[in-house]
Amino acid sequence: MTSRKLVVGFLVFLFSMGASAQTAATKITVIGKLTRVMAIGGESTGWAVEFDTETNVQNKPMSSIEVKFSDPQQAEKYANKRVKITGIVTHRRGVETGDAPMLAITSIKALKPTS
Repeated sequence: MTSRKLVVGFLVFLFSMGASAQTAATKITVIGKLTRVMAIGGESTGWAVEFDTETNVQNKPMSSIEVKFSDPQQAEKYANKRVKITGIVTHRRGVETGDAPMLAITSIKALKPTS
């Protein structure tokens, strides 16, 4: 009985540590060109937005970020177009890429190209 309580206590401890380590979701809006991307081993969503200007994502300056569509077929409609994307910054861990930010799209809108 004592060992069972010890195991349950340890599992509760691990669960609480994992829950406290999670960061709050960051919602951002970015503007740029939606492009196709590839990565070794398939460690990519297949799409990224190249920002019009360098943008801080979670206090890190970036020129682009991978994006994830809830409906992947929707991506083709916006391929190589200037878009305004709103989404939640998440993180993706890959063997080759390590921990990388990714934007899970909540809304996307095509914009007029810049001159």
